[in-house]
Amino acid sequence: MKFCLLASGSRGNCLWLEESEVAVVVDCGLPAREFLRRAESAGLDPGRLAALVISHEHRDHLSGVGPLARRLKLPVLANRATREQAEAVTGPLNWDTFTTGDSLTFGTLKIRTLPISHDAADPVAFLAESPAGRLGMVTDLGAATELLRRRFLGLDALVLEFNHDYRLLMDGPYPWPLKQRIRSRTGHLANEDAAILVSELNHAGLKHLVLAHLSETNNHPNLALEAARKAVGGNLEPVAAGQNEATRVFEF
Repeated sequence: MKFCLLASGSRGNCLWLEESEVAVVVDCGLPAREFLRRAESAGLDPGRLAALVISHEHRDHLSGVGPLARRLKLPVLANRATREQAEAVTGPLNWDTFTTGDSLTFGTLKIRTLPISHDAADPVAFLAESPAGRLGMVTDLGAATELLRRRFLGLDALVLEFNHDYRLLMDGPYPWPLKQRIRSRTGHLANEDAAILVSELNHAGLKHLVLAHLSETNNHPNLALEAARKAVGGNLEPVAAGQNEATRVFEF
């Protein structure tokens, strides 16, 4: 299994997932042209794409979905509530609607959809499984549920939100209602909270940990990485994804 974060942050999110020469894109907050440029720079072939899969309707995950799906003639998979909210942004598309909790199948790749706590219509996390192993993906999370903890046990790789440093957020320029929204159980994970979840999921078989959706205003990669390193205890070296360039391609 291969994966690459083409963008991750408050201005746009996009993840490439590939198994046995079949690929899907999870969210797209990038312009189609920039998506294609970053995919090419990472050595990824858009001709392998089978679908776009959407976690929720917020624009940093959705703004590029319509142009990219039309340009590459791809179906777009989302649950009904997300689709109903998203259509005003995306325009007409070839939608394929799933129910949260369903598993989506692309050849030997199965993607399970899990409900999560975030302030969107029906947001989901994804658990990708194949003969190669298991990858958990959740980038907008107010609080980790017991279901998420159980499903994400024994992962080979994890993409997890490390959105903000608590002190930087509290001392920063955001208005108080926005700070409250970010810190709420339907907001975003702080470094400290994400690190606690990582420590619970850490095990000898975890090969990759990618820190996602870092705030450019309320966080810094060094702070997120410091928290993550303590959580994994030397088991692996975490990687912080960024807004302006793709990560390397991870494989297991």
